[in-house]
Amino acid sequence: LAYFLFVTAASKEQFALFISSLHGHVASLLHHTIGASVVDRAFHQATRPQKRSLLLELCSTELQLSKDLAQEKQCRLSVLNIISKHGLQKSSVLQHMTTIIQPVLEKGIVEYSIVHMVISEYLTIADKTSALDVIRQLIPHLIQGSSVLDEDVIGQLIPHLTPTKSKAQKKRSKAKKKRSSELLLIRIMQTKEGLKLGLACLKHGLEKDRKRIIKSLKGHIRKLALNDYGCLFVICRLSIVDNTELITEVVVDELTKHLKELIFDKNGRRPLLQLFHPLCSRYLTPRELFYLNYNVPSPVSKAGYSFC
Repeated sequence: LAYFLFVTAASKEQFALFISSLHGHVASLLHHTIGASVVDRAFHQATRPQKRSLLLELCSTELQLSKDLAQEKQCRLSVLNIISKHGLQKSSVLQHMTTIIQPVLEKGIVEYSIVHMVISEYLTIADKTSALDVIRQLIPHLIQGSSVLDEDVIGQLIPHLTPTKSKAQKKRSKAKKKRSSELLLIRIMQTKEGLKLGLACLKHGLEKDRKRIIKSLKGHIRKLALNDYGCLFVICRLSIVDNTELITEVVVDELTKHLKELIFDKNGRRPLLQLFHPLCSRYLTPRELFYLNYNVPSPVSKAGYSFC
């Protein structure tokens, strides 16, 4: 992709100028598939201060105007920290973030990690009704397939920046795009932000939502179990017992089918150990246990699923 090449090949000075050019446009770019992919790629390559500068305008229109605030360093990128440090009105931040998140959910542009981070931060301050509404809107997108944009799509929009390709190359590219289409819930398990959203949907979705999620994963449990974050998602699903017959059919039976492979894999063995010794620190690190204890604050009393 043209912008991938630019981001990876640009000097620090050029990339800093590119990040600056995004200021004031991040929210609107997230409402378009290609724009969101550009912002997400830049976000992955950005330094911590640059990431903070991009996230600031997603929290408040007031903060995007100050370059000094964008350069401040904090222990973590948290909307709660931003509200506290800069004396922002929580209701104002919620309203601003809602205007960003709602169009993203309506258009289904939810495959990017910067979107996952924004939604996760929103859930930390949203009231119970708003948080559950976002989760229920998110679930249908997660259990559907989604394709990553490839260079053919970008090339149609910016042909002068994209190398000319032969017919054979185009054919291979199209085939590659078809293979990239997979269940979104599986694809977002590449990051901790994606894991947190998946856990939020499991723990705070309705029972019928969890049933839809588990049915969509039939045939994909092995792939999840072998993944760094995916195995934690499988562990979480095994910990929430509300439909033992379905869990046995979709999860346990597939784990059993690939037993030998999973036993000898550092991630794959963890869901198996969960069945014998739940949430044991001998096979789960403190950080992994922290993720498994993740809950959305406002509806946590309703869901009642705590691993501690």
